[in-house]
Amino acid sequence: MPYSLVTVHVICIIATVFFFLITLFIFVLLSMVVLSSRPIGEEAGNLMILALIPPSILSVIFLRKVIGTMYDRMQEMVNRPT
Repeated sequence: MPYSLVTVHVICIIATVFFFLITLFIFVLLSMVVLSSRPIGEEAGNLMILALIPPSILSVIFLRKVIGTMYDRMQEMVNRPT
């Protein structure tokens, strides 16, 4: 039983990390392509900082909505008497 609950936590953590990395990759590419075609040194650093904001916000929303629902359902399945 405890291993099943640990598995649920690990799945939630892995899903959140992958979601954050994918959205970060997308926003870094979009910021580099859309905002500036050839960024100079300081500008590129600022673009990278700006690219971190949307994935962070989206990851929090993802955690609250998707992972929260998924966690509740998986925990019900683990705690269901057999």
